[in-house]
Amino acid sequence: MKAAVIIKPGHIEVKEVPTPDVQEGDVLLKVNACAICGTDQRVLSGEKKVDVDIVGHEIVGTVVKTGEGVKDIHPGERYAIQTVIGCGHCAMCERHQENLCENGFKAIGYQWDGGFAEYMIMPKIGVDQGCLIPVPEKMSDEVATLMEPLSCCINGMRYIPLEECRHVVIFGGGIIGVLNALVAKARGVEEITIVDISKDRLELHKKLGLPFNNWIDSSSTDPVDWIMKKTNGKGVDAVVVAASVKSLVPVGIQMLARNGHLSIFAGMPKSDPVEPLDLNLIHYLELHIHGANSSVYRDYIEAREMLELGKINGEQLVTHRFELEDFNRAVEVQKNPAEGSLKIIINT
Repeated sequence: MKAAVIIKPGHIEVKEVPTPDVQEGDVLLKVNACAICGTDQRVLSGEKKVDVDIVGHEIVGTVVKTGEGVKDIHPGERYAIQTVIGCGHCAMCERHQENLCENGFKAIGYQWDGGFAEYMIMPKIGVDQGCLIPVPEKMSDEVATLMEPLSCCINGMRYIPLEECRHVVIFGGGIIGVLNALVAKARGVEEITIVDISKDRLELHKKLGLPFNNWIDSSSTDPVDWIMKKTNGKGVDAVVVAASVKSLVPVGIQMLARNGHLSIFAGMPKSDPVEPLDLNLIHYLELHIHGANSSVYRDYIEAREMLELGKINGEQLVTHRFELEDFNRAVEVQKNPAEGSLKIIINT
């Protein structure tokens, strides 16, 4: 089979590798589509370490073969892939919160080969956990790849009472920022403001007709001043930091109204994750600070429903499509905001 293989950081070759075969309890899938995400970029460049040479975790595939003992999964069926696989034994896994596995979860595209290949294996432990999510017949492969990133946003937003929020600010205009904003919109938030340092990215939102209200170019506008003027000094109900820039956390806190919520959705650089905060703002304004770490089965089911029912228009978000042979070109397009990409799909 063909696969995009990491030879060394920053050097990826699309080449022939052996097609994997199933062991007891495994499922072999033909990868239909796999989308590129920001974390993939960090892995491909060598910034983030993984255990495999074939990555990609926003995957939709069709079952080709099942190992001995697999029940209720059959060749020809189409599934999205739940990325996170827990140990199955700790208190968190017993509560089906594998993303908080006390023994450290493993993941497709991190500890097992991912979807930038023609075929992939869902290992027995993932099959047993329920990591194959059925795709509705009328949903396209491209839209179904959005289940994984959308599920992460649903998980991160779970702690915020969005139905009670009027105005939410999202830092980051990439696909994750957009999906967080669309979850907020779908749950009834009236006003959405996107903040990004890239004017090209903000203009792309408008070109695509995304249903947001305000866009702040933080390269030329102080977002705190803008928000405070907009809200007559009261602040907003919630802020989501969907960009891996640690200095945005204290900026977001300054935007919050009393009893406001801030979600640190994006992971920060492990080499330098510490940032000073004004703790008195949290104390006196009774602010709520939340983390967000991947997603679990319930989040995929909600994501599938949002896409299937049209609460979120997945087709609108796919801007580029590449064949596996053009993988390196796809990576370069995603890196550059001027290229006008939001979600890039690799079709295999």
